[in-house]
Amino acid sequence: MGRYIILLFLTSVVALSFDNEPRPVVVQNSRLAVAIQGMPSPGYFLIGSVDGDSVGLIDNAGVLVHTSQTGPTVNITQTPYGGITFYHGRLGKYVLYDDKLRAIDTFGVEPPYTTDFHEGYQTRGRRYIVLGTEERAVDMSTLVAGGLYDAFVIGAVVQEFDRYGRKTFEWKSLDHISPLEATPDVDLTNKRIDYIHVNSVVEDNDRNFIISCRNLDQVLKISRASGDIIWRLGGSSAAKSDFAILNDDNSGFHGFSHQHTAIRSRNGEIVLFDNGNLRPVPFSRAVAYRLDEEQKTATKTWEYISREMQISTTMGSVQELPNGNVLIGWGNTPTGLVASEVDRSGVLHAEITTLTTIPVPYRVRKSPVAMTAVSRTLDTLGRFTFANFDSTTRISVDVTSLTAPTTTTVEKHSYYPHNQEFTTQIPCNIFPLRWVVQVSDTGAVSGNLAFDLSRLTGSVDPSDVVMYYRPNENSGSFDTLTNTLISGTPIRLVPHIRSGEYMIATHYCAQPTLRVPNNNSVVGGSVTMEWTEALGADGYEIEVSEDPAFANDSWLFRTQYNDTTLSGFTPGTTYHWRVRVIRQPEVGPWTLPWSFTIPQTSSVELDQHQEVVTLRGTLLDVVQSISPKQIDLYDLTGRRALSMTNPQLVDIAHLPIGPYIVVCTSASGAQYRKLIAR
Repeated sequence: MGRYIILLFLTSVVALSFDNEPRPVVVQNSRLAVAIQGMPSPGYFLIGSVDGDSVGLIDNAGVLVHTSQTGPTVNITQTPYGGITFYHGRLGKYVLYDDKLRAIDTFGVEPPYTTDFHEGYQTRGRRYIVLGTEERAVDMSTLVAGGLYDAFVIGAVVQEFDRYGRKTFEWKSLDHISPLEATPDVDLTNKRIDYIHVNSVVEDNDRNFIISCRNLDQVLKISRASGDIIWRLGGSSAAKSDFAILNDDNSGFHGFSHQHTAIRSRNGEIVLFDNGNLRPVPFSRAVAYRLDEEQKTATKTWEYISREMQISTTMGSVQELPNGNVLIGWGNTPTGLVASEVDRSGVLHAEITTLTTIPVPYRVRKSPVAMTAVSRTLDTLGRFTFANFDSTTRISVDVTSLTAPTTTTVEKHSYYPHNQEFTTQIPCNIFPLRWVVQVSDTGAVSGNLAFDLSRLTGSVDPSDVVMYYRPNENSGSFDTLTNTLISGTPIRLVPHIRSGEYMIATHYCAQPTLRVPNNNSVVGGSVTMEWTEALGADGYEIEVSEDPAFANDSWLFRTQYNDTTLSGFTPGTTYHWRVRVIRQPEVGPWTLPWSFTIPQTSSVELDQHQEVVTLRGTLLDVVQSISPKQIDLYDLTGRRALSMTNPQLVDIAHLPIGPYIVVCTSASGAQYRKLIAR
């Protein structure tokens, strides 16, 4: 069966290799290479910044989708309401986008403080939590040898605002923490001293705050009511810590160093990205600790280290995903590894890499913003609808047999599939829509997938819609999908529950496109013209002219069909033709014109009364006294079927039966043409 390919994008990307399968699928126009190696949590990757002037979402093909030109951005974060926030480099503030990715608000700390790109987001209740910085003049000569009397110390400021913009909380680090708590690598004799370098602020379960302080090697818990420090968790290089760290000894170094993004997991652990700068043998990782606040112990319960044991000296992030996986952003690493999605057993489910030059992402997040994504556990017989409140994937699952509970995820994306390859005829009209279904154990469940196509196909009748499927997202060829249309409904029923990518299309076109004869082809005798059928067509107009601009001596024809045959063309003449659809009382735009040439019957330089080639049965006999340099055979669509240099006797039995135009070219370039019938 033939293979057909459509290329939607033109920008190339370098293919990357991995130590283990599967390899990343490289898609035209992809910014990053994404390798899906398991069952990742649904959503787009939020990576700030991949493009210097735009904000967007990265899908599993590594393509930047749903983009908006914004200017320099960093630190893209999802909101609880389907939108995103990001720090805008020119504004010096955060911008809030709604679930349609429209800018609706900006926010930042109040003057005289400066908004810090390290943290700012919208949280539940449409509140804003944002980090800022202040500079205070401090006489460091009284605190440290060699310190300057006129030094400026950079402190952190945390502010919270309600949905009406009223400030409801403020905390300033310099009111609670001395610069002397900075780690040994912070030079306290500088003129400007970044002694704390806060890089994350999150609400704890009790509405107090957990703050990551990179230059202290400490994670702090801050009281919302008083601003006092409830506890400090620090590694070996920290000046203070209220916890003894257990089960985490690396060459005598206990705990973490210069960490990023400290969060509270759903099971109560503290999870963070440990850059590991001050460890005797530096390497970076994601790590989790279980705190016993009575016994004052912090026990390492989990870690994930990349296979390269790489060191990320700056940046980095962790995010706990809805399915329990942890998304790790690797920050400033030398290996091209951008992010990994892993589960708590250490299984890698997705990995993002790059060999191209992109801005180093401060954080990597994942969110189902701008898509509909639903996960369900199939644990009984019956129907499961994949919808969240008023947002639906338009897929439901009818389970008819089940041997074990099976997690199933459905994503609905509102753009065309990438890498469009087809094992069958290319559909004329592909709808900007695709579904990705993931089933954790396809052998444990059987039943049907029901696709509700209402309001998805416009004026196209559901009976004219064709469904396609391929087992791997973004990779391989789409094949037509066996399904049935439930009578009187727009619902298509697929008789299986399988992982893979699904799409819909139709073989009817909104506008016609030319098909036969091929553009710039050579045809003889009468000419059959064909074009694709257009949706809702009442008929078609065909215009033919020797003038490529159709300004002079044009012929205009009308037909109800998507083909016509014309004759009476002048030999040795090139004609141009185009088509447009008629939908009463209007006509559509003209197609781009194609051309064909009617060949001369002979050449003036070769004796037109002397036979150059003769067909005897299936043998093409070339007269050697003429000695043509080359002979080419063309079918009536203009496709070259055979080409021979210095031929003598040629058997054309392998060619399909039908007429052919023989073009004999002499050494001087003169040509002789003859119509033969195989």
